[in-house]
Amino acid sequence: MNSTSRSGLIAVFFTICIWAGFILVSRHGGKGILTGWDVTALRFGVGALIAIFFLPRVTLPPLKVVLLFSLFGGVGYAVAVYVAFRMAPAAHAAVLLPGALPFTTALIAWLWLRHKPTPSQRAALALVFTGIALTATDTLSRGSHLTGMQMLGDLLFLCGSSSWAIFTLLLRRHPVPPLTAAVSTTLGSAILYLPAWWLFLPSTLSKAPISEIAMQAIYQGILVVFVAMMLYAFAVKKLGPQTVTLLMAVVPGLAALAAVPVLNEPLSLLTLAGLGAVTLGALLGAKPSG
Repeated sequence: MNSTSRSGLIAVFFTICIWAGFILVSRHGGKGILTGWDVTALRFGVGALIAIFFLPRVTLPPLKVVLLFSLFGGVGYAVAVYVAFRMAPAAHAAVLLPGALPFTTALIAWLWLRHKPTPSQRAALALVFTGIALTATDTLSRGSHLTGMQMLGDLLFLCGSSSWAIFTLLLRRHPVPPLTAAVSTTLGSAILYLPAWWLFLPSTLSKAPISEIAMQAIYQGILVVFVAMMLYAFAVKKLGPQTVTLLMAVVPGLAALAAVPVLNEPLSLLTLAGLGAVTLGALLGAKPSG
């Protein structure tokens, strides 16, 4: 193994850890005192401070593009998922966020851009859809008073996945360097969201312990927004997109399995089956055709 491959694999390893940890840390926050609105504010508040530092090093895209990036890759995604983490378990987030992303991206590309999936992609998408359906069945089968709230959380996870899918397609239409995408999305989101949060949205920030605030601020505002994106871009450069995508397919299963000891959230057979389906779908979809 040469040094280029080794450095790329190291970057992928830490990206996988951060992405899986995002689900665990966000779900932990969803069980805590902070509201989903607060976690979103911490993500963009801390992220904006980092973005200002990098601002002189980038050339921002046109205002319309910054607004689109911020609405879909920033505010729309973050609000949906952080509210959902208060309602649904980490395993469902694993299936319906990174697991469902290939499905939502392909579906929106088909409806919006008329990009029809290939036969192998359709098979992969069928597997991912099966995983989503199994997860929904798991929620409905519980038959408790929490079913309605958990189903709403599942739907919000899918909304977040769809928002990120649109952001991904926008990046293809308006290609910019990763650092530029991170800076413009984070700054735009902070400008759009923080005043509304401060003036109108419910907050428990003043009641939360400093340790909880620090964990969410550092993880969401620094590791997720900037470090993971830089590592991911570096890995793609060193290893190629197909290899990186294949390796990233382990994120849903890793996050769900880690949630058992870390968050004390046991996995049902239906959720395990859903995880298996979305992982196989991701692997099949990332495999080069021909």
